[in-house]
Amino acid sequence: MILPKHIRRKAQIAKVLSKHGFGILVEKAGMGRLVPFHWGILGHERRGHPYSAPEHLRLAFEELGPTFIKLGQILSTRPDLIPEEYVGELSKLQDRIPPCPTEDIVRVLEEDLGRPVSEIFATFEEKPLASASIGQVHRAVLKSGERVVVKVQKPFAERQILEDLEILEDLVARLAERWEMARNIDLEGLFDEFAYLIRNELDYIREGRNADTFRKNFSKDDKVHIPKVYWDLTTRRVLVMEEIEGVKITDLEGIRSLGLDPKEIAKKGAFMYMDMFFRDGFFHGDPHPGNLIVLKDGRIGLVDFGMVGVLDDMMRLNFLQLLYSITKGDMSLAMDALLDLGIQGDPNRERMLRRDLEVLFSYYFLQPVSEVRISKIVQETFRMAYKYRVVIPSDLFLLLKTVGMAEGLLASLDPDFRMITVTEPYLRKARRVIMSPKFMSRQAERNLILISKMFLESTDKIKKILRRLETGRIEFSVRYEGEGRIIEDLRRDINRLSLSILALALIVALAVLVSAYRPAFLNLDLLIVVGVIVLAVILGKILVKVLREGA
Repeated sequence: MILPKHIRRKAQIAKVLSKHGFGILVEKAGMGRLVPFHWGILGHERRGHPYSAPEHLRLAFEELGPTFIKLGQILSTRPDLIPEEYVGELSKLQDRIPPCPTEDIVRVLEEDLGRPVSEIFATFEEKPLASASIGQVHRAVLKSGERVVVKVQKPFAERQILEDLEILEDLVARLAERWEMARNIDLEGLFDEFAYLIRNELDYIREGRNADTFRKNFSKDDKVHIPKVYWDLTTRRVLVMEEIEGVKITDLEGIRSLGLDPKEIAKKGAFMYMDMFFRDGFFHGDPHPGNLIVLKDGRIGLVDFGMVGVLDDMMRLNFLQLLYSITKGDMSLAMDALLDLGIQGDPNRERMLRRDLEVLFSYYFLQPVSEVRISKIVQETFRMAYKYRVVIPSDLFLLLKTVGMAEGLLASLDPDFRMITVTEPYLRKARRVIMSPKFMSRQAERNLILISKMFLESTDKIKKILRRLETGRIEFSVRYEGEGRIIEDLRRDINRLSLSILALALIVALAVLVSAYRPAFLNLDLLIVVGVIVLAVILGKILVKVLREGA
């Protein structure tokens, strides 16, 4: 007998989801206090107050391992997809990952590098510096005396993640086939993006290349430091990089103890991100406090290059237009930029979405530019996206999220800091570049190539279509958007017919009973007759009501 694929993992997932999913259902039904999960009756940790539905979901993700932890972490950054209370709870997955035993990490190191750890490092700290859903970081010192950090993929993480992705892919396909909401939000597309991200995180060589790209981009910048990658010690599961010594960018006392001004550090951070957006078109997509470190000499060091964003010319142009419209208070220009960036919803609700966005921007346009918080605009935009079920494109979402997070992070150094105040020199330079003959000619040349390609390919494509028409191999499908109304009308008519037949049958049965019996007072036969009469009257009233509703 051949067992279904991934049967053990599916059973494990079903068991965990049934345990915590039952808790979510109970909570949603308003009976959370009546079923004391917090007593530990189903394996939950005992505590003094009940678990909430978001907590049940977080606990399920933690129990299911790296794939679901990473899914929860990504969902915690998507307030356009899930309610705010779930965002807050799932964000706890960012720093609640249990470490893997050091001996397992050492085994992976020795398997990939082909020699004992003692031959590679002078010292290797057993206590991990950090632990994530996929990898774990340890400090070490090379034989040459250089201090490094070693990021190692947890054993069996890749195998389990790939197995989970296959299971989730099958589940998503079934949901998309049977659930209209899944099609409306493009659930399959969202899953493909998630699968792409997590597969990339399994390859540390890719992260090392991202670091080298940033290192090259900032090679002549005295405000930013990017750590060196030791490629002779780097594989798909092992990444060895220079250790950056300093303090977290949110450690105000630590920054002052270095003799540095937090306000100046905030400006440096803002210029760093503006350079990424407008100069390089390649930006660090995770401005988490632990990923930005202030060095003794005042430079900002970046770490963790697993999540990066790329901006092409048109996206940079639209982003430039959005920032320019905010500085000038130009409503129509702001709306045009947002729509071109991809913020579009259901055509039936697009007018309402546009109206709410106009109200939002008009509020901020009434404020002095120096008071405008881009992070607030981003948060409100995400809230509206959730309200109107707008799925923001992943590249745009990463850009907006990064801008909002960076401003919030830098504002912790200087409460008066506003990202918009440092954009002016970049806007001026970008305007000069866009209006330059060189830029115009490059875009014209690019468009000419695309037009020429379309023209050359059009003849062959038309011929293929005509051949298929001749052989009858071409198919057309017509979708009638009003089929829902037809089905609803048909269902109502069937209900009317069924009630009519049932009422008629009861009336006929009543006539037969009355003619066959001469019921005595309070006789059982009389009770049957009366019951039939009452039932017929009730059905008659229901039928009249249905007919009126359908009229």
